[in-house]
Amino acid sequence: MTGMRSQAPMRSVQKKDSESGERAVPKVERSATTGHWMQLQRTLGNRRVGELLQRNMQLSAEPTEIVVQRAPGLPTKQDLESDGLKAGTKFGLGKTSWGNLGDALVVYEKLGNTDYAAQKEQLTKIEHILGEWRASYNLRESNKKLKKKDPAKLLKVNEILESIKQRRAVILEAEAPSDGRDGRRRAEAFSKREVIAPLTRQQEIVEEKKEMKASETMDEYLKKSGYKQDRNYMSWGNGTIAHVSWKAHVGSGDASQRLDIAQMVSPLLKSWEVYHKFDITPTPKPIDKFLTVYPPDADEEWENIVNMLESALGGFATVDVTGDMPVGETGKVNMRHGQNTPLTPSMLRGVDVASDGKVGDFTKMVGTAVQGDGLPLWELGGKLFFNKIETAEPPSKLNPNTIYMAILVDGRIVPDKREEPNPANVPLPKGVKKFERL
Repeated sequence: MTGMRSQAPMRSVQKKDSESGERAVPKVERSATTGHWMQLQRTLGNRRVGELLQRNMQLSAEPTEIVVQRAPGLPTKQDLESDGLKAGTKFGLGKTSWGNLGDALVVYEKLGNTDYAAQKEQLTKIEHILGEWRASYNLRESNKKLKKKDPAKLLKVNEILESIKQRRAVILEAEAPSDGRDGRRRAEAFSKREVIAPLTRQQEIVEEKKEMKASETMDEYLKKSGYKQDRNYMSWGNGTIAHVSWKAHVGSGDASQRLDIAQMVSPLLKSWEVYHKFDITPTPKPIDKFLTVYPPDADEEWENIVNMLESALGGFATVDVTGDMPVGETGKVNMRHGQNTPLTPSMLRGVDVASDGKVGDFTKMVGTAVQGDGLPLWELGGKLFFNKIETAEPPSKLNPNTIYMAILVDGRIVPDKREEPNPANVPLPKGVKKFERL
């Protein structure tokens, strides 16, 4: 039975600007001097000051301390260090660029919330630093150095780049001329020092809808990122996949988070050049195999891939994957060893198996390599499978309720029992550990 692990999102970089906007309201008492209101108008703009006036905050001759929120949208240097992402690594990779990034974030943090020109200039500088770091990261070609790549830093870089894009969209919208009726009404009210009536909840909903930016769907994001559609999946990768192998799955428990997960892990998986796919079924229900990751070129890379996925999924709601084994430190990533492609007679060269005659359209296969625990092995249409029950007769229907697909593992032909995460009893990839729930 599928179990759900729900966690509230804890993403430190991609904060919604509606949240940032709420924090952007200065701490103001019930009254403030005229000079303070003028300062607020310069730093926050007419609209935000109008909202303060709607809360019945009055002008006064008494001085009041006003704290203006700094530029939102990006992590601080302290945020990076609190995540353990200091300049460089023990291998000395990316030390210069990562140190420059911290310094650039310090400069950005000191900018005012509405210093849009300065923000845009600094965002461009940060992008340039991240571009140099990514170029250095991608040049580490040898397998020896590949193991020393830092998935946590790559994850943070992609988060920051996405946040820069979102912040630019907010700045573009904020700088657009406001000539609507409500905009003029608020500006005129402020200039006359008048308190305007608060908006009703219905009016607030209308305003919120106006401010919402049109967002792309997961299908649109994956298509423009080079993914190809196959049934209800969007797949990325080239080449052939092994007949059997370890696979990783991630289940999604919250439909509203699926685009965010795709945007988070897609660039990372592509950088590792591993074949993977997303389930794009439009359903609000949980999807237990939302993401499938097929084996990398080197089996020892599984450890880094599992660690990277766990870091990316920390704040998202995931679900257990039926028939899989939870692995890693959190159990949010699940793995299973089994079939990727059907077992065919042509793949049995050198394996002790032979025909035992036909029963209708079916051919019964026998031999010392057949290890189905008493279940009969059949061939039909060039594919091999086991009956789920011990009977001399072939199955009447070929579906998961009546058959197990056959798999060839180390010269043994065994049934791929989908309710078991490791039907052939193959060791987990090096460095990957089974997750044990307390």
